[in-house]
Order: sequence, then structure tokens, then C-alpha cells
Amino acid sequence: MKHMKALNLQIWFYKGLCSDPDLFLFELTDTALGESVCSSPSISSTTSPKMEPPPSPHANRKKHRRKKSTSNFRADGLSGTAEEQEENFEFIIVSLTGQMWNFEATSYEERDAWVQVIESQILASLQSCESSKNKSRLTSQSEALALQSIRGIRGNGRCADCEAQNPDWASLNLGALICIECSGIHRNLGTHLSRVRSLDLDEWPLELIKVMSAIGNELANSVWEANTQGRLKPGPDASREERERWIRAKYEQRLFLALLPCTDLSLGQRLLRATAEEDLRTIVLLLAHGSRQQVNETYRDGCNALHLASHKGNVVMAQLLVWYGVDLMARDTHGNSAVTYARQASSQECVDILSQYGCPDDRYPLVATPNLSRRNANRNNSCSSIGSASLI
Repeated sequence: MKHMKALNLQIWFYKGLCSDPDLFLFELTDTALGESVCSSPSISSTTSPKMEPPPSPHANRKKHRRKKSTSNFRADGLSGTAEEQEENFEFIIVSLTGQMWNFEATSYEERDAWVQVIESQILASLQSCESSKNKSRLTSQSEALALQSIRGIRGNGRCADCEAQNPDWASLNLGALICIECSGIHRNLGTHLSRVRSLDLDEWPLELIKVMSAIGNELANSVWEANTQGRLKPGPDASREERERWIRAKYEQRLFLALLPCTDLSLGQRLLRATAEEDLRTIVLLLAHGSRQQVNETYRDGCNALHLASHKGNVVMAQLLVWYGVDLMARDTHGNSAVTYARQASSQECVDILSQYGCPDDRYPLVATPNLSRRNANRNNSCSSIGSASLI
């Protein structure tokens, strides 16, 4: 009896190109001619996108797809039984683990159509993997450049607390760079006072890079070290005890904070105004002085500072307000959450941050768009009357 010939085509998912390292093998046979008919090399993955197979005139055939044991095939790639020699237009997928799947078509055309679909899906998967790899590489390069620019911000060449050169740790909510010795003390303060992250060892999402780029040591110390009362700042060679006394006095006891300007407005109302005006230094100062209750003060329509920052699409202000305890669950009198305002501002960055921290996203339609108009505006408009004029 004439043996049919079978050619095995093997292609690897190369490590680093695709996450699935399985090897797949396609064996295409044509028993009617007694010769092997092979398509171009093909691979497939069990996690590849769903394929739409070509229509089959014999879709009710139960043998259209079945799994075979490895014992039915010899190492030379030839079929082993007469029954198998009688089956037409088959191709077999073999994984690196030895699993085999036999697919049976009803014609040359159907078999070739199947193979074409599989090859198309493989190519799309490989291109997607390569694209993701390139994107990841570009993201990593962009992150490195962004972090280097943070190091170059005025004042960031020295630790915010001891003046040590080239600090490589950050306090996120303070927006300042600190050295490794001071970073350990910052960690002991608790995340409500200082959120510590390494420039070199940790990941840096875009919103964190934006916060650090917007503040920096000079601005941070203009708030936190504005009035040192004659006390000497520890130097790079200071002991841990000296550093800890200074850092706790600076951030925990808030002894050196810049004074708030005199005004008839409450701290919360000033925070609302500063947010409406996107005055970052004033926001940092008010958050440093304010209690959780004060920073959650709302305007007459229930709009808080986080609603305003979200309406502005200002990711830096929104992130700071979240860190300093502004209520994420708060809604204005019309039922709008901060996410609603972020969506209305088309700020996906703000939406992502707010959603990450659990802000409700009910997609309520805004009753009105905050326009920061003056006192004579319609009072029914959501956040409409918050502006510098109405708060003075």
C-alpha cells in the first residue's frame, strides 16, 4: 500500500516576541494524490483572536475536529494506518507539549481556506506582539526621559530635607525629591504625610510624573520651610536622629509652614477659589494647612474642589486633592460625581485616577456646565457660580 508523504513545518514563538512559547506544527495531506500538499509555515496559539472559519458543506460531520493521541504518528511524519490514509484533506496541529489536533476538510479549497485564515491570525498576533513590544520600549524610554527632566527641575539637584546631592527618591504628595537616608524617615511618617517612591526602582505612571514635574523642591520648600524660626537644617552628613527631628518638625508638626494670607474667606473657600484659578502653589499651601474637614468644604451647590479640578481636566490638582483626603464619593446637588465632570471635560487621565480610587461613575448627565461665572449667574447651574469674583 502506498504511503502518503507528509511535510512538517515548524515555527517557534520566539521568546520576547510573544508571550506564548508553544511550538505548533502544521501537517497538510492529500491522500487522493498520494503527495503532500503544504501551505506556507504557520503557527497558532490557543490565546489568539477568535477565527471565523470558512463555511463547510458538511458541517454536520462529527469528525470535522478531533484530538488524536501521539501514538498514531511515527517520528518520520508518515501516517500509520490504512484508515488514516483514506481520510482526505487533513491538516494537523501539534503543540510543543505533544498534543495534536486533526482537522478534516472536504475539499482542497476548504482546507486551503482554513490554512489561510490560521496564517492571517498568526500574522496579526505576531504584529500585535511586536507592536506592544515596541510600545513598551518607547514607554520605557519616555519614562526615563521624564524622570531625568524631574531631576533637572530647579532645586531637585539636592535633597529637600538635608541638601544631599542627586537625590533619587521622591515624596509624591509633597512633590519633592529626597535622598535615601531621608526616605526611610519619610516612610515612618505614614502615607498620609509622605508617599515615598524610588525614581530608579519603581514604576512611574504619567500622572505621578506630572505631579513631580509641576511642583519640585523649590516650590515645596517655599511652603514647608518658609519659616524655619532660626533652626539649622541638617546637612548631608547629619545623623539619623538629627534628620528625623527636622523632618518630623517640618511635616508632622508643620512648624515651618508659610503663613496663610489674611482674608475673610475660610480655608475651604480659598481652596475652591485656588482650584478654580488653577493656582498650584496656593493649593499646596492650603492643603498643607488644612484639615480633612476644611478641604472638603463645598460651595452652595455641593460642588467641592475635586469637582472643580475634574472639570478643569487638571490631573495634578485632582491627584493632590485625592491624596489629601477630598471626598471621592461626594456629589453635587444634581447628583454629579467628580468623574462626571472629568468626562464632561474629556479628561481621560482624570477619569482614570478617580476610578482607580473608587470614585462613583454613574454617567449622570450634567445639568449644566461649570463656567466659573460671577455672582449674578443662575444659581441652579452646577458649580456655575464658583470663580474668583464670587469668592472675594
